[in-house]
Formats: sequence, structure tokens, C-alpha cells
Amino acid sequence: MKLLRIVLSDLHLGTGVRPGEPNAFEDFRHDEDFAALLEHYDEVVGHGELEVVLNGDIFDLLKVKIAGKWPTEITDAIACEKLRQCLDGHPRFVSALSRFMSKPRRRIVFIPGNHDLDMWMPGPQALFRRYVAPAAAPDRVHFITQGDTYHLPDGIQIRHGHQLERIHRVDYRRMTKRNRDGVEVLELPWGTLWILEVMNPAKELRSFVDRIQPLGRFLLGAVLFDTRFLFQFFWRSALYFLRWRVFNLGAWRDRLKRLPQLPEMVREDLIALGGFDAAALREVRRLRGVKVLILGHSHGPRFLQFPDGKLLVNTGTWMKMINLDVQHLGQDSGLTYCTIEYGRGEDGESLTDGKPRVQLKRWYGRTRPFEVLPYAD
Repeated sequence: MKLLRIVLSDLHLGTGVRPGEPNAFEDFRHDEDFAALLEHYDEVVGHGELEVVLNGDIFDLLKVKIAGKWPTEITDAIACEKLRQCLDGHPRFVSALSRFMSKPRRRIVFIPGNHDLDMWMPGPQALFRRYVAPAAAPDRVHFITQGDTYHLPDGIQIRHGHQLERIHRVDYRRMTKRNRDGVEVLELPWGTLWILEVMNPAKELRSFVDRIQPLGRFLLGAVLFDTRFLFQFFWRSALYFLRWRVFNLGAWRDRLKRLPQLPEMVREDLIALGGFDAAALREVRRLRGVKVLILGHSHGPRFLQFPDGKLLVNTGTWMKMINLDVQHLGQDSGLTYCTIEYGRGEDGESLTDGKPRVQLKRWYGRTRPFEVLPYAD
């Protein structure tokens, strides 16, 4: 095989777990599976090139507390401390990447998502390189920071996908601002602030709440079966809205600046009622010169081929999701990823047309006699 790219997203590494100590904010339990996946493809490629594309929300830095709180003003130093806790909490994950990078012709491309937007900052980037590539050439770990898209030849684009939702969208021309003390901090989108002030406290009470799709179905059921939680959820949502959207001068200044764009914003909000999948479908149809669009973000694995030959792939998540939608009812074990193969496929088939082959896969790994459970969940 001449070249292989592996695309993973939404692993959501937290600060780890210790035996007997539950951590409601740790959703990644697959360090060994991840290490086995890298070892497998290292053997498949041999002396060829292997690139791992970490397509956003690899770390769930929004769930990491600093001094007992979820910070809403993210400096470079705070971002480094949050990342350090995640890296130290997952030594097997780090060692797998470090061993991977110790070999020649191995690369990592990191695309920050809305849950690890801190990786846009130089401090966390340098820290990540020190952990996973201490002796390797640092230029083999590349971060996408000028926009949300990793452009590949043959009309392939890789994005995390948060830019398709206005509440999670960021302006890559203005990623930071000065706080009241004059310190440079990340400019967080409204969706991030909602996660910090509404979803995180809700997850402390119900650890599964952010693993349920669609959330509205669960909240509807909570009217009868979990009324107290529902009241707390909506109370925090109301406080968030008042604090950040009503009694916030910055929000009103932003609205005034965007006033000329109001018709487009209203149209976008109306269209957004179809959800993320509908937005992704519109985006792949709209793009010119792009044959394959690979996304993450929504946690729903998808592989859709269009009549004109275009392909939409969503790599899903490695979190265990609970879907209440009738179409996808049940629990998904995750471990999905995408491969882009050049020259010869993993199955040994020669790709004679010269075009890369894109496939969505689920990792089953190698048979293990047992799995250590740090606690019962």
C-alpha cells in the first residue's frame, strides 16, 4: 500500500478513571482498542506512508475543571493544563501515538473541534507534540488552524463539522479576544457556553445525558419519569440565556454588527430545523469540485453515495451512544472510523483506476479474554 489515511473523530477523551472512582465526565474507555488499531494499520502499511487524521473532539476539554470550575475564559495556560490532565489520564493512548510517531513515514493531522477548540492555541499544540512525538520530527504533527477544512487531492475534504451549526460556529479570522484584565482568551461560541453552563451540570446528575440522541426525546420522557431533573435542566438553560444572550453587552454588539446579515441568519435558522444531517447533505450538494466530504461532530456514522458520484461520510464517535430515534433505535457501540486508501486496498485489491478508495469501518479489534471495568456504570 502506497499511502493510507485513517480518519477518526469524537473520541472525547477526558481526564481518565481510577479503579473504584467513578468519573461522570469520562466517556472514552477504548485506549487498548485505539492502540490495537494503530498497530494493525502499521503492519498493513509496512514501509508505506500512514497518516492519522484526528478530526476534532478527540479531547473533551470542555469537561475538564480548573480549580473546581469549568472555565469560560480560556487562556493558553488554562488550555495547556486541561490538555495535560487528559493526556496524563490516558497513558495508553499517549504511548500508542508516541510509538506510532517513532517510525518514519508516519504523520498526525489534528483538526480542532468544538469540544477541543483549545487545540487552536500554540501552547496545547506544543504540549501535544511533546507527549506524542518527543523524538520525532515535530513537523510530522500538523494542526489545521486557518479554517475548519483539511483539503486533500482528488476532491476530498475533511472537516469536524461544527461550522455547519451556527451555535457552534467560530470566526477563524478572530479566534481570541481580550478579557477585562487585558488577557487574551478564546472567543467561545454560544454552543460552547451552553455546554459549560447547562450540559455539564446536567451530566453530573445524569452521566448519560450527552450520549442520548435526540436529546429532545429524552427531555419529553423526563416530563413523566424525571421531572426534577427536567426542571433543573430548564432552570439552568434560562439562566444561561439571560446571562449570555440578554444581559450581555457583547451579545448585543454582535447582533448589531450582524444586522445586515439578518435575513440570511433567519433563513439559516429555519433550514437548520432539519438538523445536522440535513445541513451536511446540503453542504455536500453545494460544494463544487469536491467529490468526498468527511465529517464528524454529530456522533452518527453515515455513508451516503449520491447519484452524481459524490460521497458523504460521517465517522461517528467512539462514545457509546443511546439513540431514541425510531430509525436508529438502540445503543451504538461506536469504534467507527474512515480509511482513505491509495495504491492498494487493505484487502489487497489493486485500485487500478488510480483513485483513492474511501470506506467507513467499525473496529472490532483482536479478541481479548476480558476487559477491566474501573467501576460499574
